[in-house]
Amino acid sequence: MEDLERRDLQAISENTDITGKELQSILEENIYPKQDSWEKFIKIVLLTLGIGFLAAGIVFFFAYNWQDLNKFLKLGIVQGLVVISVLLAMFLKIEKLYKDIIITGSTLLVGVMFAVFGQIYQTGANAYDFFLAWTVFISLWVFISNFPPLWIVYLGLCNLTIYLYWDQVARSWDFIYLSSGLFVLNGSILLVCAWIKSKGKGNIPTYFTNLLALSAAIWSIYSNLYWILGDRTQDAIIIVAATLLFYGLGLWYANREKSVFYMGLIPLSVVIILSGAILKISEEDYIFLGLSIFIIVSVSLIIWNLINMQRRKSHGQ
Repeated sequence: MEDLERRDLQAISENTDITGKELQSILEENIYPKQDSWEKFIKIVLLTLGIGFLAAGIVFFFAYNWQDLNKFLKLGIVQGLVVISVLLAMFLKIEKLYKDIIITGSTLLVGVMFAVFGQIYQTGANAYDFFLAWTVFISLWVFISNFPPLWIVYLGLCNLTIYLYWDQVARSWDFIYLSSGLFVLNGSILLVCAWIKSKGKGNIPTYFTNLLALSAAIWSIYSNLYWILGDRTQDAIIIVAATLLFYGLGLWYANREKSVFYMGLIPLSVVIILSGAILKISEEDYIFLGLSIFIIVSVSLIIWNLINMQRRKSHGQ
């Protein structure tokens, strides 16, 4: 009964004469977390907090003692910590999960290393090339470990690098190209992850795809509101086409997988975009009244649909 879920037990209790004592025994054996599960959870949390506090402590150490350390000592300390953490992950005989957590801490130390280098040689610790170097030099670790939290850090650095490149170098580019490009980038990665997950070719956690979907939705809202409120109709065709494609695929996937998250995120994004279009029509007072009614009715319908969907899901329909 490894795949037994609460709704299965509910169906069994409703359609059989199983006693409450037997049902409780099944719950304790298959549903409730056991002592070893709690021990593993506590170990992971403590290790994650320890590595996070260690990285934060190193940052504060350099910030407080910056004037008292020479440049060789500054670089030597942080580079030595990176090497030590990588060696620990390679040679310690521990579970892969713990090694992945250590590697994730090492990626944070790589960022600290480039920040220290940038401060010493005045290359800029907030420039796009700092984040670009950080992204490039951890790429091998990301692909080898295939650890979802590390992938989140990696994709966050990719988005930040592209944004800073637009802000600091490609100033002639319009913001609509940045927002639409990041929308398509995050949306495409999400589609690949959804395909991999549906084909059973990899174990991609739900929180990872949800974060990707949230990022893609935010950039899609930016893109659509920018051309709507900024009179950029020449850019509307590509953005609207991409929005319809990704939103349509998202709704199809949500309906197939019974995903409450996507069925809430996508309609809410559409409501925000349509609200911008309504505001563009006119600035008269009656428009604000109509917009308020539209938002109240739309959000109420979304919530009503989500509640019904959750009920059907809980009953296995």
